[in-house]
Amino acid sequence: MKPLHECYSRLLIDNHITDLKPEYMRKFSAQEYIRLTRLSGSDSVMVYACDHNGNCYYPTAVGHQHANLEGRDIFGENIANLRQAGITPIAYYTVGYHNDCAKRLPHTRIIDNVGIDHDGRYHYTCPNQPDAVEFYKKQLREILAYDVEGIFIDMSFWPSICCCDGCRRAYGKPFPETMDWHDPEWVTFQRFREKSMALFAQTLTDFVREIKPDITVTHQFSPVLHGWYLGQSDGIAAASDYASGDFYGSKLQQRFAVKAFESFTRKPPFEFMTSRCVDLHDHTTTKSPEEMFLAALTTLANGGAYFFIDAISPDGTLSETFYQALEKVNAELLPFKKSVSSLKAPLAAEVGLYFSMPCCVDHNINGEKLSQFDGGRANNMSIRRNAVLDEVMGTAEILIKMHIPFKVISESKRDYSNLKAIIINKAAYMSEEECRQLREFVREGGTLIVTGDTSRYDLQGRGGSDFALADVMGVHFTGEYSDTITYTGKELVLAHGRVPLTRPAADTEVRSRLTLPDFPVGDPVNYASIHSDPPGRETEYPALTVHPYGKGRCVWLAAPVFLSHFHTQQEFGRKLFAEFLPAFVTASENLPPSAEITLLADRGCDEKLLCIVNMQDELPVIPLYEISLQLKMQCDVRTIHRVSDGTPVKFDYRDGILSLHIPKIHYGEFFHINRKEQS
Repeated sequence: MKPLHECYSRLLIDNHITDLKPEYMRKFSAQEYIRLTRLSGSDSVMVYACDHNGNCYYPTAVGHQHANLEGRDIFGENIANLRQAGITPIAYYTVGYHNDCAKRLPHTRIIDNVGIDHDGRYHYTCPNQPDAVEFYKKQLREILAYDVEGIFIDMSFWPSICCCDGCRRAYGKPFPETMDWHDPEWVTFQRFREKSMALFAQTLTDFVREIKPDITVTHQFSPVLHGWYLGQSDGIAAASDYASGDFYGSKLQQRFAVKAFESFTRKPPFEFMTSRCVDLHDHTTTKSPEEMFLAALTTLANGGAYFFIDAISPDGTLSETFYQALEKVNAELLPFKKSVSSLKAPLAAEVGLYFSMPCCVDHNINGEKLSQFDGGRANNMSIRRNAVLDEVMGTAEILIKMHIPFKVISESKRDYSNLKAIIINKAAYMSEEECRQLREFVREGGTLIVTGDTSRYDLQGRGGSDFALADVMGVHFTGEYSDTITYTGKELVLAHGRVPLTRPAADTEVRSRLTLPDFPVGDPVNYASIHSDPPGRETEYPALTVHPYGKGRCVWLAAPVFLSHFHTQQEFGRKLFAEFLPAFVTASENLPPSAEITLLADRGCDEKLLCIVNMQDELPVIPLYEISLQLKMQCDVRTIHRVSDGTPVKFDYRDGILSLHIPKIHYGEFFHINRKEQS
């Protein structure tokens, strides 16, 4: 049986089946469970110990066992069978979303800002309630008595803004009445929510460690891409051995999420989960083998372990058709999985894309009363959009289309080694140490591209009169903002969102100035055009600037142009990045923007994996033919082999440029590049 860090194909059989009807789970067969999981070819399987209903799948002394099991220990049976089959078993446990705990201990329930203590089928408990934490510990102790290699603790995030007595005691002072991201009082309260959840996760991790020091522990981390409301922080990653979570969005979401996970994970590989169905709300509609293959290949191309989620039928049976399909997918992925697991190399890139969870706020709520705010209650399966995250994702899309590999860096993962450029989108909240390190990066010759309000406040929301990085950016905040529509450059590129109005420093090059509408946006009486707010007057305020600093330079863009995914805005970004970012692909033929390139490289650069994934918006995938590439490669190249079949690839390497011709790529291909001759 492999240790988990060597398992790159992973599986979970979701089991949230109630016991409301006597036939539910009656047909469960441990023999079928192990037969089909073995058939799938998965290295590791996560097994349900307790679900969101609070139903335990083992005999529990402190909770509720699924009644239709009649005392049968199917969790224990599955763990034992998996170990015997050489498949690494991981336990699944849920917190927060735990109906039995919430009903058994009603005083521990989350009470949201409008007084609601549950949401439909889901009943929540608060991490700031000691009795709930003790309940979880008792069940964890029961689960850890089994011979599991690790445990995944799900739902370590806030489904709402909790205002229960436990949270009020923990905060120690009155909650802010008004929500305002410019107000340190509100920002401090948000940091309290984040710290409370991180402390809760670390408390459970420490408890697991006390009982079983050698097993892996991880917490649900998909809220990394869901903004401020779910109240997660990088403290969840710090409490986890590796980053893990489930996602159900677009290909762009996955392409960015895997890089975020690669950045935040404490130990490789990270784990990217996705459902075999369209999402977890769908119980039967299976994705095509093509979709599953491309999702898995994208994860591997970023150095991660791919993970599929199946869902058990109410009667306890599984779909053999799916496991036959997964067997074929895993078989096709085998050479790629072997190459990634053998090399165990991180992403290599000269461009860093900054992503900070504390910065993913929503200024649209500014001024709303907390007692009246409707956050819609949250989970990690929906897409909760905000302008900061959308701008980061828009930037990522431009980089991918330009075939520029990039790494994600954050407020806590600040490894700038080998980076030549960093892009920061509207990161308003930054620590003094972050600003110091970024300032040093530019001083020593790096290129910084920043937008909007970057560095206006510290992490507690203090400051605001000017940018902390104003000396690097070369612009100073005037204290005023534009209206919600601006136009940038001679092209008059439109952007939505208020823009800080600035004055340039004496040595700052002003490339263009903001153009604003003649009348207030949306004014019902005074307007230029009844349908829109067209550009009117060019102002004195900079829209795009370039400022030298030390050996480097900083480009500042006032408006959130990258937030838009339309061609004009992305073309503006492409031209800007082409001028200021280092190129990886210096020339190409027949490689469309939809194909993503990543590079995995070992520390000594003796070996690299050049990964190309041809994930397209529509299926079936159209194969690519006669692809020619010229790449910047900083170390000598002796051999290149296709990973899919091991065949050697002809190439030319001179003056730091690697040229190769690829006759065909269907779904994708990895290329093993070695600077040493292979025996």
